[in-house]
Amino acid sequence: MKCLIVINSFSVSDSCLKKAIRLKEELASFSVETDIKEAIDLLVKTDGNNIDLNLSEYLFCFYLDKDAYLAKAISNKITMFNSYESLLLSDDKMQTLLALEGNGVFAPTTISAPLCYSDVIDEIKVSKFLSQVESTLGFPLVFKECHGSLGKQVKLIKDEKELKKVYLIYKKIPHLYEEYIYKKPASDYRLIVVGNKVIASMNRVNSDEFRSNIALGGKGYDTTGKLPTSFEEIAIKTAGLLKLDYAGIDIIERDGKPLVLEANGNAFFSEIEKVTKVNVAKALVTYVLTKLGIIR
Repeated sequence: MKCLIVINSFSVSDSCLKKAIRLKEELASFSVETDIKEAIDLLVKTDGNNIDLNLSEYLFCFYLDKDAYLAKAISNKITMFNSYESLLLSDDKMQTLLALEGNGVFAPTTISAPLCYSDVIDEIKVSKFLSQVESTLGFPLVFKECHGSLGKQVKLIKDEKELKKVYLIYKKIPHLYEEYIYKKPASDYRLIVVGNKVIASMNRVNSDEFRSNIALGGKGYDTTGKLPTSFEEIAIKTAGLLKLDYAGIDIIERDGKPLVLEANGNAFFSEIEKVTKVNVAKALVTYVLTKLGIIR
């Protein structure tokens, strides 16, 4: 019995490698052999009729990348966690919000940038769009690329001049503008959901940034079993709507109510394992092997 773990080739961080290694360790405890491969070693080659990707030695895959094309090719061959469908919904921040509609899950007010693929753009139309962003969200506001992780594609925009500058730089890249919910220091909650259950949570706090991400200097504090029931319910509902077997759901509190900031289907868990003492890797491996019928 063999498992494939796929990681990105160009952003191989310590957190990513640690996650892959932790999963491999826990899989070994169930006598499951594991190969960790970079995406560049699994190039998608197809003539339209056949995908040249031999995965016959593997029973299933932990997919720790965000490449949707490779994810689809792998999921055509073997069972993948998380699924290709969940990747499409959770890796695009705007798709995530659209998938939540009508289910009692709330997020900060957000506006997506209209599709632009032209080098020359009408200044009047740009002004029309940006004035709507400003009047709806006010300043400061948050800019996010629709695809990204670790908070690296997120900016705080303070005024009209900065808003236009950022828009012109990113006009061809899918992105959105989000209401800024002021917290000083920056603070939110990361809840880990495995199989429709919150198994761990932490408060992420960053005194030096408007972003609370651990990768940007944030610190984690154990809140497992200490958050209001509504926070856990929203995290579980969000993961379910996005078809995620495993997820890190980021929630911010406003007036005592939870707002979903993001859903991460490829959430790292080194920090949350450390601060909560919860074995996230074991919980995830146990869930997957049970779902596949390998253990009971």
